[in-house]
Amino acid sequence: MSTVLFRRPARRRGPDMPDGELSLQEPPTLPEAEPNTAAMWTYLPMGLTSLSMLMMFIRPGQANAFSYVAIGMMLLSSVAMVLVQVVRGSSERKRKLKGERRDYLRYLAQMRRKIRVTVGAQQKALAWRHPEPTALWALAGTSRQWERRPSDEDFAEVRVAVGDQKLALRLAPLATKPVEDLEPLSAHALRSFIRAYGTVPDQPIALYLRAWSRVLVQADAEQEERARALLRALIAQLAAFHAPEELNVALCVADERRGAWEWLKWLPHAQHGYQRDGAGAARLAAADFQALEELLGADFTQRPPFDPETPPGRDEPFTLVVVDGGAVPSGHRVTGAGYRNTVLVDLSGALTWKAARGTLRLRLDEAGLHLVRTDRERKEQATLLGVPDTLGPAAARALAARLSPYRLGGQATASEPFVTDTELTTLLGIPDLRRHEPARLWRHPVEGRDRLRVPIAVGEDGTPVELDIKESAQGGMGPHGMLIGATGSGKSELLRTLVLGLALTHSSETLNFVLVDFKGGATFLGMDELPHTSAVITNLADETALVGRMQDALHGELIRRQELLRKAGNYASVLEYERARAAGTPLAPLPSLFVVVDEFSELLAAHRDFMELFVMIGRLGRSLGVHLLLASQRLEEGRMNQLEGHLSYRIGLRTFSAIESRGVLGVPDAYHLPSQPGSGYLKSGVEALTRFRAAYVSGTYKAPRRGSARRAQIARQVVPWGTEWVVPRTLPAAPEPE
Repeated sequence: MSTVLFRRPARRRGPDMPDGELSLQEPPTLPEAEPNTAAMWTYLPMGLTSLSMLMMFIRPGQANAFSYVAIGMMLLSSVAMVLVQVVRGSSERKRKLKGERRDYLRYLAQMRRKIRVTVGAQQKALAWRHPEPTALWALAGTSRQWERRPSDEDFAEVRVAVGDQKLALRLAPLATKPVEDLEPLSAHALRSFIRAYGTVPDQPIALYLRAWSRVLVQADAEQEERARALLRALIAQLAAFHAPEELNVALCVADERRGAWEWLKWLPHAQHGYQRDGAGAARLAAADFQALEELLGADFTQRPPFDPETPPGRDEPFTLVVVDGGAVPSGHRVTGAGYRNTVLVDLSGALTWKAARGTLRLRLDEAGLHLVRTDRERKEQATLLGVPDTLGPAAARALAARLSPYRLGGQATASEPFVTDTELTTLLGIPDLRRHEPARLWRHPVEGRDRLRVPIAVGEDGTPVELDIKESAQGGMGPHGMLIGATGSGKSELLRTLVLGLALTHSSETLNFVLVDFKGGATFLGMDELPHTSAVITNLADETALVGRMQDALHGELIRRQELLRKAGNYASVLEYERARAAGTPLAPLPSLFVVVDEFSELLAAHRDFMELFVMIGRLGRSLGVHLLLASQRLEEGRMNQLEGHLSYRIGLRTFSAIESRGVLGVPDAYHLPSQPGSGYLKSGVEALTRFRAAYVSGTYKAPRRGSARRAQIARQVVPWGTEWVVPRTLPAAPEPE
């Protein structure tokens, strides 16, 4: 299966999770019964008036039936007026209370519509952040694949169940009066409102794995397969959202249970970065923990103890270790302090079921997934999280197969081309350097695309990375460039590779060199014997006189070329000159001149006037056929302002700081490169960065051995492939011919 380089795009921002607080109005209060003082002051005078009239009508000895009827009607009308007033006051109080209740219920209905919008937004945000495990296969190859970086807050955050979640918008009812004073129906409606919308059902329940060193999953025999399905869903989420360079998945599984985990062999996260067996990249699986540690290597075993507050080490992937029947030695470190940036998930009870720092305990039964805690009285308390996620073996294998060809591009990886050293002769297709005759190639002038173009490194997919110093108008990267690399990054070796690669593919009539090393001189040692070399100038820091002579010589060469083009026929550039010469015009060869200056920052610090010469070469070199490459361990941005616009390509090996990497490449990636010499990035124009591992030329000559074709054929034979280690096939050494 061929490898597909996946360049991770900028992370897309999903739906926003609602937040904030919603203040709910307090229900209306019950109106207090007030004394009817108005009625007293209204009807008391009426009663007194009626009493006085009675006294006027009633005279002793003169009363008759009509008088008693009039008095009765008057008393009855007074009582009726009082009753009517009392009933009217009570009805107005009830009418007011009903109005306030109706208004409050209408207010809750408005709030209900608003809450439903919030619930919908929360559901969309959680569905984006934690999709269903069965839908993860659709993320492969999209912009969401491996979108989570170690610096993201949701790195190593996975869903484990579906259950009730709190509403993201906090409901805050105002409470200024006792509950007994509130209108009962409105208060009940408010309580029902909060109870109904305070939680959202059937939402993802997520765990932040970085906060734990051990996750113990307890399940009886009937729930054992369900526990594996839960862990398959968890691993599938990690594999879909996290790059294999930032996440490792390792298995400590018994042989009789290995079949349930065979699907992991497809995941690049479960394959060793550079160690290989007879079937390819070694799978991170073993039957006991000690063998697994040997497979993971010293980078894993030398990690400090687990501490959620301690940041992970540089280029240290987050590691998930699954224990399913595998042997874990008693008292092993993993049962205690654990490892930094590592979480162990135990399905088989290999670790003791007890509360401890960094230990998360989950229990699976018919009711669902429970979070188990121990209270102050050392009693276990189980809290139901919800219905656990599950993923079947077929679905897990389908996802792993879709992710299997992908590897992260444009990042510092440990893939095989970056671990295996590559000789320059291999890139140039020279089987035996001792039998190679450069003069044969030189008799055929290099033209068109291959002119001033040479492979210098190997890319992430194993293909050659070429440097083309032609002008961009001719399909090249441009004539001038810069190379920055810290001590031990392989800068000197890359310069030797570049110069010798150009010398092996171009004759001295096509290309000449001026090689300058301000300090030392080991970089270009022995290259003065090349027919292409016009001058090798070293130890300029100790020879001040040579600095002035070199400056005069380079300046004089620019003037000489200008005069030569003018006298030969007033040609505008060396390109027109060479075209006229190729067409038959009797002209002398005018080879391109490649000026390589090592430790240019030191040179400019000691001799600032050299900047004017470099700027002159940058301005005139395009037309005069003079190419410039400036190399140094450090970048002094303050001195590069004048030359910045003339540099068309940039090479960044491992730098001392992220700031220097940004100054060279525009991104801090070169600072995060591994310590392997020759690891770097190439930037040309607006194209994306090209990650490479430089070829080398300083190795000892080795004569080619016969039988390599037979060995390659054996290596390509079909072998059983699973999570087990496959012993590499070997052939007996063939006798060397006499």
